[in-house]
Parts: sequence; structure tokens; C-alpha cells
Amino acid sequence: MLIYISHPYGGKQENKQKVEEIINKLVQTNPENTYISPIHCFGFMYDAVSYEQGLEMCLNLLEKCDKMLVFGDWKNSRGCTAEVLFAENYMIPYEIKEALP
Repeated sequence: MLIYISHPYGGKQENKQKVEEIINKLVQTNPENTYISPIHCFGFMYDAVSYEQGLEMCLNLLEKCDKMLVFGDWKNSRGCTAEVLFAENYMIPYEIKEALP
């Protein structure tokens, strides 16, 4: 299963590191899945493209995934809330995770 990891970013290195910890734990407990981090795929372009263009790339990636896991303070993240709405609109299963796996 291809699983998209949604987590606030805001260009902050600490958020990127949190996603790395999350994925490392997920891979240990569920090695049959492949976890995709849009932060790691597109974060290097954070200041090079518009917010809208970056979000569109993330949503294009999310559309290819089987499921989404949502971590962190997602309700206060414009990107994460957009990803949740996108998943709802396109019937992509998702889970809100209150804590690290």
C-alpha cells in the first residue's frame, strides 16, 4: 500500500525531522507499506515555487496514494487541511493520528 504522510511543514527543518521519525517507526511496524512524504519530495523547492504550485504538486502526489495518515497540528496548517479536504472529496481513506506511531 502506498501511504501519504501529511504533516505541517512551513519550511521548518524540525518538521522534516519529525516526519523522518514517523516514517522510520511506521516502516519498522508495517514494512509491507511504502510511505511517501511530500515534505521530502518537494520541500527543497519551498521558496522556489508559489504556495499554490507547491500544494498542487502535493495533491497530485496524494491522488496516486492508497491512503493518507495525518500527523501533527494539522488543523492549524493550511496545507494539511487542504490535503484532508482533497482526500474527502476524492474518497481517499485517511486517518488522523494524534501521536507518533
